[in-house]
Amino acid sequence: MSRDSEPTVSFGVLGTVELQVAGRPATPLAPAARALLARLLLAAGRVVSADALTDALWGEQPPADATNALQLRVSKLRRALVAAGAGGDLLVTRAPGYRLTVAADAVDAYRFERLLETARSATTGDGPAVALSRFDEALRLWRGPALADVGDAEWALAEAARLEELRLGAVEDRLELLLAAGRQAEAVADLERLVATHPLRERLHRLLMLALYRGGRQADAITAYHALRHRLVDELGIDPAPELQALAEAILRQQVPAPASAAPPVAEPARTVSAPVPAPRAPQRDDLPRRLTSIIGRQDDVHRVLDRLREARVVTLTGPGGVGKTTLAMEAARHVDDALADRVHLVRLAALPSGTDLPEAVAGQLGVPAGGPGPAATAALVAWLGGDCTLLVVDNCEHVIDEAAELVEQLVAACPALTVLTTSREALAVPGETQLAVAPLGVPDGPADPARLGDSPAVALFLDRARAVRPRFVLDGTTAPVVADICRQLDGMPLAIELAAARVKALPPAEIAARLHDRFALLTAGARTSEARHRTLRATLDWSHDLLSDAERRLLRRLAVFRGGWDLAAAEQVCAFDGLAADEVLDLLFRLVDRSLVVPDPATGRFRLLVTIREYAAARLAEAGETETARDRHLTHFIELAERYGPHARSDADAWARLTEEHDNFRAAIDCCLDRRDGVDAGLRLADALFLFWNYGPRYEGVRALTALLAAGVPAPAARASALQRIGLLGVYYPTAETRAAARDSLVAFERLGDPVNTATSRLVVAWEGQYDGDPDRYRAMVAQAVRERGDTDDPWWHGTVHYVEALLDLRTGAFERSAEQWARSLEWTRKAGDLLLPAGILAHLGIALREAGRPDEAIATLEEAAAEARRNPSPHATAFTLVQLAHTRLDGGEVDGVTAMLAEADDTARRSGNPRCQAWAAWGRARIRHAEGDVVGAADECRRALDLLQEREFPWARRRLWLLAAEAATAAGRPQEADAARRAAAALTAGR
Repeated sequence: MSRDSEPTVSFGVLGTVELQVAGRPATPLAPAARALLARLLLAAGRVVSADALTDALWGEQPPADATNALQLRVSKLRRALVAAGAGGDLLVTRAPGYRLTVAADAVDAYRFERLLETARSATTGDGPAVALSRFDEALRLWRGPALADVGDAEWALAEAARLEELRLGAVEDRLELLLAAGRQAEAVADLERLVATHPLRERLHRLLMLALYRGGRQADAITAYHALRHRLVDELGIDPAPELQALAEAILRQQVPAPASAAPPVAEPARTVSAPVPAPRAPQRDDLPRRLTSIIGRQDDVHRVLDRLREARVVTLTGPGGVGKTTLAMEAARHVDDALADRVHLVRLAALPSGTDLPEAVAGQLGVPAGGPGPAATAALVAWLGGDCTLLVVDNCEHVIDEAAELVEQLVAACPALTVLTTSREALAVPGETQLAVAPLGVPDGPADPARLGDSPAVALFLDRARAVRPRFVLDGTTAPVVADICRQLDGMPLAIELAAARVKALPPAEIAARLHDRFALLTAGARTSEARHRTLRATLDWSHDLLSDAERRLLRRLAVFRGGWDLAAAEQVCAFDGLAADEVLDLLFRLVDRSLVVPDPATGRFRLLVTIREYAAARLAEAGETETARDRHLTHFIELAERYGPHARSDADAWARLTEEHDNFRAAIDCCLDRRDGVDAGLRLADALFLFWNYGPRYEGVRALTALLAAGVPAPAARASALQRIGLLGVYYPTAETRAAARDSLVAFERLGDPVNTATSRLVVAWEGQYDGDPDRYRAMVAQAVRERGDTDDPWWHGTVHYVEALLDLRTGAFERSAEQWARSLEWTRKAGDLLLPAGILAHLGIALREAGRPDEAIATLEEAAAEARRNPSPHATAFTLVQLAHTRLDGGEVDGVTAMLAEADDTARRSGNPRCQAWAAWGRARIRHAEGDVVGAADECRRALDLLQEREFPWARRRLWLLAAEAATAAGRPQEADAARRAAAALTAGR
């Protein structure tokens, strides 16, 4: 740009904020004027409201008289403009605020963006030399970091970040041109500096690898790749992009294409170099909208779509509303090159009402003179498309699916070079169509680690959109687990996540998560410019629901009673009532799958609803007045299922698998019983059937369910006594005051009922608590009394349990050899009972007894057998307990290799199954390892964690050892009070033996 053509007054924000009048030096501005001027400049000549300016200047702490304070700032800025020779009339008052009347070209940021656009256009138009010149001209406008002296207001940080990203993109584009021109020598130094500054930016690494390789430095190029790969794995847990991996492979094989040499070198006539590689000719794609937001988590999906487009003439992206079909289709179309299509055209069908003549409407959108409706319009489209290699993107076909299928089939048959990419909630079902189901974004699995949570595409999307409305939003120890929970509750659905993230502007994440029970009222903040059906979550689902037949709607809403999924038989039994026959369910269910409302799992034959769709369907079920009937039928079905499989949970692997598969449905059935006034008897019947499943799995869940059922009503005395006994049994490993009281109450109740068998069982349960504390002789006497009460019996479970309790009492008192003998007898009887799940736990206890008896080799062998048994017949409690005991036994022998991983698996299994005892042993194992490595602070912290989890629920000799380790670690860590308390606790356990 010549000097004469520059505006008389120019403004700069690409560096410090500055004002310059032609012929004068830049005028320094006071801080109060700088921020106001910058905010007005960035509005590009538009009016900025007084409220927006107040927010920009003072944020959440405006002055008491904000209106007057703003007027003072405006007056100061006007005076600064006059002093600089620019004239105060540049700043004018316009309702509802102020406007800076300057041309966009007077602001360096807008000149930069215009030059950047020109440079990129020149890359494929005027040629590399012109493009390089424009890039250089654009980058010379930068004097330092954008808005460098404005401060850290959210708007300033956001705008500075946007401009910096544009600058960095321009730098990359310029370097790309240099490499294409064969000028890698002058690019290397800049690339090495940029890679050091932006170590995770993969495009810079790709350019550096190319520059090094083309400069004859193959080894350095591979070294640069490996440095990036290690950093990505260490910091983010991900691999480099496939493009980078392919480049590294090409470098190793020396198969990297060299720049073409048909043209003279760019902007360097004094040297003879290879000519630039002409950029591939981009297809004409004027119909595609420009992307306004980042695309997150869909890079692999874009490549899959492009691969399918190379293989098939018609590709349909299917999926539920809000999953991102349109976004993916647009992004894939933007990446189409001229090898696939010379022209790309977009047709949007969402706004077309039912009954529209589709060929004529499509012709109208494409600007093709139709010549009439129907066949005439189709013929016009065929003539217009002709033999050109064209990609036609047809968005939102579901509400005109038959008409769209007919038109697409006719166009593809008549136009041999045409490829069609459609989006729809169901497939077109035309010949040659390839379907590609668009899945929700991946959500975090397990505990949320803020450092790695961004690896989850769903969380990355939430973070990106949240920062758009609140730039300082970060993931930390407080927000990370909440954001992870939000993404899980929303099933990774992009639209729902974006709507939730928009609420961060006014609500903390914890409140957003808490309000997701009413998600359709919360998630209503879609972009004003988006289609109506995408502005709220309810509108998106209404769109899909309205396209269903009455029978499909009926089935969809009734499926809402299921939790976690269902099979066909369950759907037929639960949903077939009032106008829906069982033999209709199969076809209707498949139709809902086709419409992307039900998610199938072909490997298991099960189906499920995404949580958001289930909540929507549940609301429709309530509107139809069918909730109570559907829940009753669901309860009946799952009581029958539990009674069929529950008694065989410990002896039949298939029964255990079936119960595990329906775990969520059993929870829903229990909830149904608790919600009904007359539900206690049905709930206790279901609980009775599920007892063995709970006992070998989620014990805490069984205790909670039985306790709630007893509190909800007054069952028959025998049923109450049985429920109390089972609460006691479920609590024997980590008892509470409530579970101990329940066991004692059941003993009293069965004595009153005159039931000797259950009296003996309850007495044995009470004696079981002697494993941790109390008078062991008293508990041994209770065992003996229980044996007498039960009398002669050939019940192997009873004999195995008696030996089990006696072995525990011996283990508690240090009679380790006798305990080992009792465990061997318990194992023999338990196997006779056909129990597949308990032997692993018995073997683990036998291993402990052998270890403590000074027989470490036998202990290791027994514990390894226990681990194999636990993996063969998985019970989460046995798996966790076996692994922690094997880990500690190996640590006793000085082995460390593999122990950390063993403890991690045990800890995770225990956490998921609600087993605090095994979590404590895992923490204790980590404490031992850290103490041995010299990390005394970490060891002390892990000891404290283990003690908090154990409380008093462990063998006294084991607690004493843990307290002694805690005392030793706390002393070394400089925590004398903590160490003294630990020593006193250990001494008390020694005295109490």
